[in-house]
Amino acid sequence: MPTILQLRRGTTAENAAYTGAAGEITVDTTLNKVLLHDGSTAGGAATVGNLQGNIRLGSTAAGEIDTSSGNLTIDSAGGTVTIDDNLTVSGNLTVSGTTTTVDSTTINVQNAFVFEGATDDAHETTLNTVDPTGDRTISLPNVSGTLPVLAVASTTQITSTPEELNILDGVTATAAELNALDGITSSVSELNILDGVTATAAEINLIDGSAAGTIANSKAVIYGSSGEVNATTLQIAGSAITSTAAELNILDGVTATAAELNLVDGGTSAGTTAVAGGDGIVTNDNGTMRQTTVDTFDTYLAATSKTLTNKTISGASNTLSNIGNSSLTNSGITVSDGSNTTAVALGGTMTFAGTTNEIEVAESSGTVTIGLPSNVTISGDLTVSGNTTTVNTATLAVEDPLINLATGNNSSDAVDIGFYGLYDTSGSQDLYAGMFRDAGDGKFKLFKDNQAAPTTTVNTSGTGYAVATLVANLEATTATLGGSDIISTDNTKTLTNKTIVAGNNTLSGIVSSNFSSAVRLQILDSSGSTVKDLYGTST
Repeated sequence: MPTILQLRRGTTAENAAYTGAAGEITVDTTLNKVLLHDGSTAGGAATVGNLQGNIRLGSTAAGEIDTSSGNLTIDSAGGTVTIDDNLTVSGNLTVSGTTTTVDSTTINVQNAFVFEGATDDAHETTLNTVDPTGDRTISLPNVSGTLPVLAVASTTQITSTPEELNILDGVTATAAELNALDGITSSVSELNILDGVTATAAEINLIDGSAAGTIANSKAVIYGSSGEVNATTLQIAGSAITSTAAELNILDGVTATAAELNLVDGGTSAGTTAVAGGDGIVTNDNGTMRQTTVDTFDTYLAATSKTLTNKTISGASNTLSNIGNSSLTNSGITVSDGSNTTAVALGGTMTFAGTTNEIEVAESSGTVTIGLPSNVTISGDLTVSGNTTTVNTATLAVEDPLINLATGNNSSDAVDIGFYGLYDTSGSQDLYAGMFRDAGDGKFKLFKDNQAAPTTTVNTSGTGYAVATLVANLEATTATLGGSDIISTDNTKTLTNKTIVAGNNTLSGIVSSNFSSAVRLQILDSSGSTVKDLYGTST
């Protein structure tokens, strides 16, 4: 039997009312914890909880919790550890969780914040402060963005507002360029005079010393109030102008172009400008340049007997009269039908003649029309070699007793032979029916309701194709139905596997001897006399 050590114990209420001796230990059976008493405090002076493993209380120093070996882990069953008093960490503090929340009014950092970043490497960002000489307050802006940094440490405050700093946004001027504005006393109106000026200083200096209306050497020209300029000499492209003012004034009012003036000075360049009778022409009148009209030249030409040699006269624009046939190289034209030839003199008459019921000829306003009359009679053969011959007649009369079709089908038997017609039973669908010899099997067939017009063959698989019904009186010595002759009077013909509809047919002349195995059924009256004999087959 093992020895059992039992300490004084009780509920939480009982322990709270109990004052133990100094160093006495009691057990709270409600909370399952150990209480240490100091001899004067009811309920005990300290709570040590459940002591397990190598946890030591006050072993190294008063008020300490440590372990005999290894690390100390503080864990709670509820997942949260709360320290409701001041906490001093004399060693390093490592927080491995995802989020660290500090709900403090003031955070004191003696040295600096070091940010490792997303990658644990040798590179960090250190947030440091200049050793303050007083209490300072820096407020973070209530906007998202990146804080700018200064190149060097400074105690100088920036007093400009963000709006004032934004004025510099986009400024590319250097400090020296901005310093050039230092000392400027000009007003805004005076500075605005320069708005749009692109002249250089040298160009502006050209105005210095110039006077209105008078040219100063190496200075800009300033016109007088009336636009006048006085100069002692005038040069163009380095050449001095020697003409006097009176000589230059001759040009006053001249509107002629250089090209027009050059025509007076022996111009030789040819043009294509259209002229009219009233247009002027410049001519040299015995050394003097004068202007005359086109009509004047026309009058001159009409009065001369000059001969035109190697000239082309457009018949569309000119009229040649009083020219006899003898003056022409070719005085007639030749008319030929391929066999006979006749020469017709110019000025003569060439007649186009027609043939009755074959060709008619008509002339109107110089136009000869050759065509066919309304009723055409062809006394010879008519050969049409095109692909399609259309005859739009109400009645087609053919004298020949036999119509020859498929005259070119003499080798492979690749086309069907027959005829067909067009009809429409619904008003919206063309249908075709006819009779033809099928090149596929050599049999003659009647068809109807085919929605596609036949070409060289009749498509028996086409949409709507159906076998047409022939209503006729047949007169023949033989007729085959299912491979058997059904018309022949030869009674040895046998119909096999055929159905004869009694409602549509009458079988007569059948006697008992016609049955292969006849059976007799007699109907007798009460006296035993035969009333009716019925015959049938035994099967």
